[in-house]
Amino acid sequence: MSSLRLWGLTLCLALSWAMSAYAACTVRPSSQDELGHCISSASGGDAVAALMVGDALADVSARIYDPQNSIIWWEKAAAEGSSVALRRLFDTYWYGRSVVRDVAKARLYLDRAAQDGARWARLVQSHLLEIEEPGAAAEHYMALAVEGSCPAQLRLAQGYDRGGWLEKNRSQALYWAIVAGMAGRDQARAESHPLFESRFHYGDCSNESYFLKTELAKAVPPDLRAKVEASAASWRPGRLPERQGPVEVPAALGVAPAGQGAVGTSATKLPEWRALPTALHRPPGRAKFGAEEVFATVRRSVYVVVAARTDEDFKANKARFGSAVAMDERTLVTNCHVIDEMAVVWLRQGSQMMRATPSGAESGSDRCLLSVSPGRLSAVPGVRPWEDLKVGETVYSIGAPKGLEATLGQGLVSGLRIVKGIRYVQTSAPIAPGSSGGGLFDAAGNLVGITTFHIRDAEGLNFAIAADEYFR
Repeated sequence: MSSLRLWGLTLCLALSWAMSAYAACTVRPSSQDELGHCISSASGGDAVAALMVGDALADVSARIYDPQNSIIWWEKAAAEGSSVALRRLFDTYWYGRSVVRDVAKARLYLDRAAQDGARWARLVQSHLLEIEEPGAAAEHYMALAVEGSCPAQLRLAQGYDRGGWLEKNRSQALYWAIVAGMAGRDQARAESHPLFESRFHYGDCSNESYFLKTELAKAVPPDLRAKVEASAASWRPGRLPERQGPVEVPAALGVAPAGQGAVGTSATKLPEWRALPTALHRPPGRAKFGAEEVFATVRRSVYVVVAARTDEDFKANKARFGSAVAMDERTLVTNCHVIDEMAVVWLRQGSQMMRATPSGAESGSDRCLLSVSPGRLSAVPGVRPWEDLKVGETVYSIGAPKGLEATLGQGLVSGLRIVKGIRYVQTSAPIAPGSSGGGLFDAAGNLVGITTFHIRDAEGLNFAIAADEYFR
């Protein structure tokens, strides 16, 4: 046999062995030989193979049962980006399967999976937060619901119906019940988890929503019900919900009710700074939209701020205009120079007016927070980190220059700057008086900054405080 033919035969045998090894790693190995092939692939960085090895070693009915080593291989698969492996690790420590139960360690795996965008993890995370941080739970569920998660939509419907961890609003409950009914019959099972499912039993979104919306419809007046049904019918994934009907909720402690609050006769000192909770730092969306879609997605999150020293000044139109961006149903971010020395602060959007109260301030960095009660704001869909931005990408400013509500501007990220420890987004998107405190959004509708100032006599030199800074 010639050396060339011998070399060809050797190559064919090598390829045949490689293909068999690869095939063995597409299913759970059941023998030592198959396990060896999978371990070889997993050691080379194959996440699927590492997951298969872990699953095989965790199978109590298999001859190769070795639960301690299964954790090692799941860890390796998770490190290579397997969200399924993170679920295996969460379940192992949460339920104490072959290990001592460790809830804290399980929560770390849950958080990792949620950060990677796994819906099962985000649902479980939301469920656990209902008792720990009700406001954060509402935000987590809302983010999932906006993406199209029918279990989250049903949970919001029940939450709005019963109140407690969420404001009581039967119209909003009916809205989400109708939207959830648009989902496929098996969607809930595909994205859920036993920890969530055993509590709420959303195995079939269609059936669950049918009974829920039938009951809710009885509690909503016919004229309002027709509006809610029309609004729900026009909903699409990625679109923020319309506000539906009256809210039945008492004022939050320490926050003046909308339309009331302390009547200022002189300027009041701004409260101490308190960073936004990390739960409001919702994961950014990655879909790319045009200007029209971005505007439609986020315009309801940006409010006109009308601030005055006294109620008399406000009535006499002696007011300062600015903007603010809603981060949840009760909290907005803005610039301190918009509300500094102003005892009377109102928010305006269309014909709606509501009283706002300063709830946190760091004047040196021009970061301020506003609160309203009861909650009725439309939060931004996502927050994008400053480090993730790229110079040259398209961004959009939405504010109220000269008090002109919902003015859209388009430009580029022209620089990423750090000044005195504060991160800024330099942009060519227009910023003018009245735009201060408004939002700077990327092409997916994520908040990237709060428009703050522009340099006079220099075209296009505009700056926004990075959205991240409000969480520090």
